[in-house]
Amino acid sequence: MSDKRNPVPSNSKALTVASNLVSKLPEIPPYEKARAIGENALLKLPASNNPYQLLFKSAMIDDALTISARSALYSSVLSDETKLIEHRISELRNPVSPASLFASDEKSLEERLFDATASVKILTSQVAMHLDREWRNKLFAQLDSLHDIEEWDPDDEPIQAASFATFLKAIVQINPQRRPGLGLSHNGYLVASWTAGKDRLTIEFLQNDRVRWVLARHRGDDVERFAGQTAVSRLIDGLTPYSPDYWFSK
Repeated sequence: MSDKRNPVPSNSKALTVASNLVSKLPEIPPYEKARAIGENALLKLPASNNPYQLLFKSAMIDDALTISARSALYSSVLSDETKLIEHRISELRNPVSPASLFASDEKSLEERLFDATASVKILTSQVAMHLDREWRNKLFAQLDSLHDIEEWDPDDEPIQAASFATFLKAIVQINPQRRPGLGLSHNGYLVASWTAGKDRLTIEFLQNDRVRWVLARHRGDDVERFAGQTAVSRLIDGLTPYSPDYWFSK
């Protein structure tokens, strides 16, 4: 006795071949080739509103009416094997991102601080010939101290590589005989400071090779203050009226 609720497709052999192909799609490396074969098999099926054929067609062409195992109409005619085919096709249409396979939880604060200091130390290797070993070692020690996790404010940003790159360019250009003290701004910009008695020059190293500087010089009882912002390549020119040697020479 035939089951009128689950009619057998008139071309069951062609549908079976196509369905078997779909079930094996994950095993075939060139997905597009496999899809083309499946679509070719679909074209060979006679026109019909048979639920099996509608299921296969919607899966292959991503029809807006598509499959849903929750649908009362389709659930009544779909076997477990056919539902598995639908599931495999759905996975192929919406593949898992390769990056997500390696995704990890958000980095801890300790990891973020370590990565930040490691990246700028690597940058330093590009200009190592311009910095003597003693200064490099002191510079690295200062960077580690600035990122001491025990004293770190969670609202602050670790040093930005772009800021440190600007700092290195300035140091190579200026070639100061006197080494600056270093600090870090709230948003991760490196700040260098040179002092001479009560006088102070402070330079903040921004992104995109920009610098911002402020200086204060005592003239008797008066204090003169000056500030500027310029490209790192013009830093010396900007400081020329204020005697760069006063700050950078021993």
